[in-house]
Amino acid sequence: MFLKKGAIFVADVHYHLGLREEFLPFLERLDAPQLFLMGDIFDLLVGGVKATFVQNASLIRALNEWCTDKECFYLEGNHDFLLASLFPNIKVIDRFAQPLVVQAGSKRVALAHGDIYIEGFYPLYIETLQNPKLISFLNLLDRYLPISRKIQRYNASKDLCRVIPGFKTVAQKRVEHYDVDLVIEGHYHQRCRCSFGQKEYINLPAFACTKEVLVWDGVFNFARM
Repeated sequence: MFLKKGAIFVADVHYHLGLREEFLPFLERLDAPQLFLMGDIFDLLVGGVKATFVQNASLIRALNEWCTDKECFYLEGNHDFLLASLFPNIKVIDRFAQPLVVQAGSKRVALAHGDIYIEGFYPLYIETLQNPKLISFLNLLDRYLPISRKIQRYNASKDLCRVIPGFKTVAQKRVEHYDVDLVIEGHYHQRCRCSFGQKEYINLPAFACTKEVLVWDGVFNFARM
């Protein structure tokens, strides 16, 4: 698949009703041929946990409407997953199908939220968390215990805009997993680009922090729309 000029990449919006709602007016005025939602667009949205649908209803509806006649891709993150049934107008790429490889001119580009290829306990944790049977149980439990509300209170307290010291070292380790010319990820909220030999790495800004996106117009540039 080839990128179209004017394609927009946005990550880590962390939409949160009453706290971070800036993405809604951004979407209303956005004009682009392709939209790549690079994960964690919502602070908490889990397919199968109905309480999370209610608090995010406005943005769910707006995204489906915007994508009715445009090309949209949603690369699930660690805050938003099991989404295919919620977004019939969007091509949803779950974590296990990432990276999505596209062509930007002569370059092969790998797109991912950024929480793949992580060592240690994390892969087991995220695979367990996204198990549909566990989600069904959590949805039932959430009717009696306010689990999703507690998670959202915790999410609201997070510092989303912190700088990770020595992130270039992290980026270098990440590109080693990809056999492409360019890697574009979110997840880390670092707004940076690095080159390692013949490979380039872009970490997207967190929209929640900078209100910026990445634009492809023959070249990739950060932009405030």
